[in-house]
Amino acid sequence: MTPAIAIRFFINKFVPGAQICRVLARTGTKMKKRITLCATMALAAAFVFGGCGRQKEETPGEATGTEDAGEDEYVYVAQYHPIGGAGEQIGMAIIGNDGDVFYLEYENSQAKLVSMDMDSQETVELLAELGEYQYITSLDSDGEGNLLVSVTGYTDETAAQIKEILIKTLDADGKELASLDVSEAFLQSPGFYIANVLTDGDGNYYVCDGREIFILKPDGSVYSQMSPGEYINCFFRMKDGKIGAAYLDDARGFIVNEVIPGEKELKQINSSISFDYGTYQGGADTDLLYTENGVLLSCNLSDEKPEEILRWTDYDVNSANLTSVVVLPDGRIAALTTDFMSPEGGTELVVLTKKRKSEVPEKIILTYGTYYPSFFAERDITDFNRQSQKYHIMIKEYGDASMDYREKSDLYLKELESGQFPDIIDLSYCPMPLETLISVGAIEDLNPYLEADEIINREDYVESVLEAYEREGKLYAIMPYYGVQALIGKVSEIGDAKTWTVEDVMELMADADSGVELLSGVDKSDILWTMCTMNQELFINEETGTCNFTGEDFKKILTFANGFADKAGDEATLDDLKNGRTLLYNGYVTSVSQYQMYEFMFGGPVNLIGYPTFGKGGLTLFSNGTTAAMSSGSENKEGVWEFIRFNVTKERQENVGAPNGGFPILKSALEKQFEKDMEPEYRKEENGNQTQMPKMTWAGSMGGEEYSVAVYAATQEQVDRVREVIMSAQGTVRMDEEVMHIILEEASGYFSGQKSVEDVASVVQNRVQLYLNETQ
Repeated sequence: MTPAIAIRFFINKFVPGAQICRVLARTGTKMKKRITLCATMALAAAFVFGGCGRQKEETPGEATGTEDAGEDEYVYVAQYHPIGGAGEQIGMAIIGNDGDVFYLEYENSQAKLVSMDMDSQETVELLAELGEYQYITSLDSDGEGNLLVSVTGYTDETAAQIKEILIKTLDADGKELASLDVSEAFLQSPGFYIANVLTDGDGNYYVCDGREIFILKPDGSVYSQMSPGEYINCFFRMKDGKIGAAYLDDARGFIVNEVIPGEKELKQINSSISFDYGTYQGGADTDLLYTENGVLLSCNLSDEKPEEILRWTDYDVNSANLTSVVVLPDGRIAALTTDFMSPEGGTELVVLTKKRKSEVPEKIILTYGTYYPSFFAERDITDFNRQSQKYHIMIKEYGDASMDYREKSDLYLKELESGQFPDIIDLSYCPMPLETLISVGAIEDLNPYLEADEIINREDYVESVLEAYEREGKLYAIMPYYGVQALIGKVSEIGDAKTWTVEDVMELMADADSGVELLSGVDKSDILWTMCTMNQELFINEETGTCNFTGEDFKKILTFANGFADKAGDEATLDDLKNGRTLLYNGYVTSVSQYQMYEFMFGGPVNLIGYPTFGKGGLTLFSNGTTAAMSSGSENKEGVWEFIRFNVTKERQENVGAPNGGFPILKSALEKQFEKDMEPEYRKEENGNQTQMPKMTWAGSMGGEEYSVAVYAATQEQVDRVREVIMSAQGTVRMDEEVMHIILEEASGYFSGQKSVEDVASVVQNRVQLYLNETQ
């Protein structure tokens, strides 16, 4: 039997995907950039007279990095060693002091502790002494070559009641050296489990359950307890033996602090270095060895800035999958990864070794330009590189974590002006609208490549998703995976119509009881921004370079937006949604189970209706994967197409996706996913009976209220509704942000009561038309 606590611990470690969703939610409507006349002219000139994406033949080999070594040039070469065999699930794994790998392996629900020699990959099962109904629930190192394991004992085979909690010290052969009973400290907390346990030089034990930290004296009694209040991402020992914790705080961001025995709060680390979300641990010769934004870094806390060691995707490693990294005494770098998005959850050992560049086969380098290397981009690039015999993609990031959006945008613009643009242009995180890239001739039409492809056929893909990146009959990108943004409401409150207008919403609110809120957490400017963006073709004619803001449609939007708060208020609670005090929720749907979660939030059937629009649906598609364009100046366009097609092939579409990773664009893969969504999952009990299992458990908070809901197999009706939503959704055209700046600036006078709707519309018309005349 696999202990539920151990499984829960490793599921909780998958935070990257959740972080990506937060970034999408926070940046979806308010990223603002100013495209000036001189910049646009410079872009056009750059693409007429400049070249970009020159072909380079370098030496990635299996995966490489270069180092300046005089006349002899060396590169890192990566070797990949899967851990565990077919049908075996790896629960947790660590790299020991001597370089051996230790891990828990589950086969037929039975767990065993295994060690693997890093060089030979030979494995040995360690005979850890466990009693009946005892299970290892965490695995760590004591820093002296021994293993620290937490063991939970249950009263019987059902694992329904915890009897004891132990901390054991084992040598490298699995022999027990010490055992400490900590039941008295933790049994009073129902469902308690140990996620990590570390020791210091004084014999104290540091126990982390994922949210709280307990320091135990050598006899097992509690010395002190600390509660950072948020999920603790990493719990580690630094080179001097100090214990550190890295955790996410919604108010203060990502924090790395020190754990001090006897104190009730974590001690703030005194460092000029700014830390961000990543994988942290102590270094062999430095205080910290950590991965941040896909880059492996090393530093002492007294350093002014960290040392950059490598970018993981250069070695075909998805940094979001990292669980452990060490620098070995011989200079090799070893890492453990677990593919949390894969249903199998494969664990792998990666070893980077320096070799002479001349000894490694060469590949053609393709550059992937982005200002934020997302989880999905890392995943798709590393998977492509591993299977390609000809090409190797390397990420080119614009700026770093210390820069804000504006600074990164400026770097991006300068690169575009210089003509040295990457081969592949990331559109999921791009500071420029698609229309700007098209207008300056920066990106290539993919239709000729799609039509000439002998395997990929357009009719096999969801047409509405393909059309999201079409402009005037030309296809500039393909979303392999995607989601739908919608306004979500309870059918009993807002009805079951598929679309609605501004007048419909105003009528709904006019009939609503006093105190009923339409949508929480937004203000007038938020609504105006979204409504203008979704309806921009009504106001801007790009072909003629004219605009129309004096018509009734724009005035209706202004009036509609003015009905919201001046400043965004508190988020609605679940009770507000269920009882009709708040009618709508602005949400994202990337899976059927997420749709089911919304039914729980509202307490009944929901309608995904989208924003009110004029003459079209208000459901919008967004990329939930790697959406990339081909640079028109690339000298390796066939290689770029290989990458784009790689992500939409049948094998990739049907196998790489996971719940909440987005819907696949291939029709057959989408239907296959729907079938899985409706297929019940069962667990066989000891008595032979079967119990239906949840397919997904959603947990979160809303309006300060935490919730958790188990989602079971979907009904045909739920799947049909999600399918209908996908087919009716459409891509959005992003309004020129200089135009939006003008609209928001002038609308503020109306919102404050100083100007009429007609006055605002007239001034916006004149200012926008002048701007369009200057930029034609």
